[in-house]
Amino acid sequence: MFEVVIVGGGPAGLNAALLLGRARRRVLLCDTGAPRNAPVAHLHGLLSRDGLPPDQLGRIGREQLAPYGSVELRQVQVEAAGTAGDGEGFAVTLADGTRETTRRLLLASGVVDELPAIDGLAGLWGRGVFNCPYCDGWEVRDQPLAVLGADQRALQLACS
Repeated sequence: MFEVVIVGGGPAGLNAALLLGRARRRVLLCDTGAPRNAPVAHLHGLLSRDGLPPDQLGRIGREQLAPYGSVELRQVQVEAAGTAGDGEGFAVTLADGTRETTRRLLLASGVVDELPAIDGLAGLWGRGVFNCPYCDGWEVRDQPLAVLGADQRALQLACS
């Protein structure tokens, strides 16, 4: 039995695994290797890593977990999770058919961008069309900026 299963190996999941590994907790970190920020050339707003390509952050994070033998990394999707049969903790079913039990389940899977059906939008996502002017606005500073959205949050971004 694992003490913690972490779903998601982005910055939050990797950092959680690091802290738990340092505390010698038995951890399983599951990640599919398909991060939300894969289309972007550089990540921004992360102290000491501003401008780093996203895949390098993942590589560095995994390297930093190597000394902590209580942390296991698997490139696999978590397909289901529910309470364990004994009522203690959780049972986690992985895409490779294995099933693990854990005392705690930490969801660090992030979000998925659901793009509207606009011709050409997907091809520009992360390369000229961005989801956040705070993250990517510096690279397009002093240029016209449009915000696409249908809610109050989009309006607030457009007016900031």
